[in-house]
Amino acid sequence: MGAQPGAVRYDATMSDVTRAAITNGIWLCRNCHGQIDRDAAKYPAELLFAWRKDHEDRAARELGTRGDRIRYETEMASLDFLARYPPIIQRIVIDKPDGWEWRFVAELMRHLNKPQFKRLKNLQSGHYYIPQARVQRDQFLNWVTERTHIMSNLVGPLAALVDRLTASWGAPGQPADIEEMHDVCVLIRDAVTAIVDCEESLHFAHIPEEGEAIRTVLTNALGRNAARLAEIPGKLDEMVAMIGTDHGGTVEEPLIIHWTLTFDLPDDFSERFNEALKQYKRESLQ
Repeated sequence: MGAQPGAVRYDATMSDVTRAAITNGIWLCRNCHGQIDRDAAKYPAELLFAWRKDHEDRAARELGTRGDRIRYETEMASLDFLARYPPIIQRIVIDKPDGWEWRFVAELMRHLNKPQFKRLKNLQSGHYYIPQARVQRDQFLNWVTERTHIMSNLVGPLAALVDRLTASWGAPGQPADIEEMHDVCVLIRDAVTAIVDCEESLHFAHIPEEGEAIRTVLTNALGRNAARLAEIPGKLDEMVAMIGTDHGGTVEEPLIIHWTLTFDLPDDFSERFNEALKQYKRESLQ
């Protein structure tokens, strides 16, 4: 991908750390380099990554020993589950640059969650509409109870997923678990999807007019937690950017970074919800 805005094949969604890494490069002669940069449509990034992969396959077959070939083929086969993802995600795992575990998770989470965060942004901006069934007055309190139950169950697993993701990187000196990292990122994607689905059901539901205050309290109580998950890739980029710099840590006394993610409902949620519920009951009796 291009290194700077305006460059050929520049991808604004890619982090600066990943864009500058060796995983994002391909080495060509001057003539081929010029020809390829003059026609980005004919030579998209996916094609260039495929060329690099094909070259490595050929080198392993023709230049390596039989043991090298078997080792290479075994490693590639173990990564088949990543074939459906953008090439840069696969390259990070193949090349394993310093901090590759953090790079891998950051790019995978960006890719998996991009559609959901885009949907959440469009929802909050009022840029689309989904018809919903009307909630009758005699069913409204049951609907509210169901919404709050769903919201509680969606928030509950988030902290455990983040802890599991951290554990998947392994202790210092131990290899990371690629499949576990992938599985947790998929579960986080599923959690974000469920959160946005719940926000949609709140936003578009046809409810009694006197229940609007309750809807106001419930809306975005979950979305704010999804936004916290969106912070993870950027924080991982910051950690990768510190590699090779004078960050103050040593082998004897490594730098330890503490970053806490809190998943909860707003501080005044219960108070506002109870007040809105009382208001609904008063108005519905009039």
